[in-house]
Amino acid sequence: MKLQMLLVLFLRVAGVQPLREVSGYLGETVTLPSGANPSWKLSSIVWSIFSNNTWIATYWTGKKNVNRVDRYKGRLGLNTSTGDLTIHRLTAEDDMEYTVDLTSIDAQYSGNKSKVTVRQHLQKPSIRRFLAKNETCSWFLQCSSADTDVALSWQVVPPSGTFSNLTIPDGSATALSAFLLATPNRVEITCISRRDTEKASQVCTLKCDGEEPETRPTPDPRPRTHSWSRERYVFAFLLGSMLGVLVTVTSKCAVRRICVKKFRDST
Repeated sequence: MKLQMLLVLFLRVAGVQPLREVSGYLGETVTLPSGANPSWKLSSIVWSIFSNNTWIATYWTGKKNVNRVDRYKGRLGLNTSTGDLTIHRLTAEDDMEYTVDLTSIDAQYSGNKSKVTVRQHLQKPSIRRFLAKNETCSWFLQCSSADTDVALSWQVVPPSGTFSNLTIPDGSATALSAFLLATPNRVEITCISRRDTEKASQVCTLKCDGEEPETRPTPDPRPRTHSWSRERYVFAFLLGSMLGVLVTVTSKCAVRRICVKKFRDST
């Protein structure tokens, strides 16, 4: 074992090839290429992480061990012919640098580093819609994404109305204003989020025919009753207040007349 460690240390001193970039998605699988010369027959493979060179997968004297570290147990695969390392069920903690040290049976050495970037699949963008009913039926829509570094766009089927795009400065959202004529025809509008070759989308349907849009919450049938009840309560309150004032004024006037009469009688 001491001789093997000396060989690894010698390899590190000899130099490591430039960093390789590898990316994968949460829960999926990624393979880190060792960069070994295809003509080599490997006698030792050491994959390690962290600055203290913690070994996570090794191959010595015909024996393979991919369960050296608890966090990787059951998730690693090592190809002893190519030296490539496979990581299954990626987690956010797998986002880091990995180093591989290789030795051939004829005592040739090489080392490589790989940087694994763990990504999350694009989330569906969200669409907010606002309706202003007038002589035309005007819609304002805003589409936004929780992801960064994405491009947002709109698709309208069938093409109709007047549409204008507005990109918010931070690039995380885009807005669309739609002006649709009152018509029973439905218009399907899709917001599409793209990043590299991946995309996600959200769809909403608009309709202007004098009825409430189907995307709106169902109105509560009780508002009219509540509104009328409030009006009756307000009316009763005002009427009671007026009656109270009238009674007070009348009482004062009556008392004043009695007092005047008593004064006249006494004189």
